[in-house]
Amino acid sequence: MNFNDHQKRLWQSMIDMISQYLEQQSSDFYGLVGNLEGALDASEIKEAELVTKWYEYWRPLEISRADAAYEGGNVAYEDVKEELSAMMEFLRSTIN
Repeated sequence: MNFNDHQKRLWQSMIDMISQYLEQQSSDFYGLVGNLEGALDASEIKEAELVTKWYEYWRPLEISRADAAYEGGNVAYEDVKEELSAMMEFLRSTIN
């Protein structure tokens, strides 16, 4: 897909947010998952296949977030590290 500059910035912001969490510079998993979806919405991507693929990576994160909220606790870093890394690689592969 050919991203415009606005979309590239938002995609890069998603990568940066995930990277900060993975480097343990941030511990707000709940906020991260919401911010990722917000950045997708703001990017106004119209390519259905790309959006569907994005949600394939995001959905397990949302499930972890919902489970943690239901249980009244936080998400363990180790429990989401792989999914976040996979999403970050997906994001990187789409803008390069």
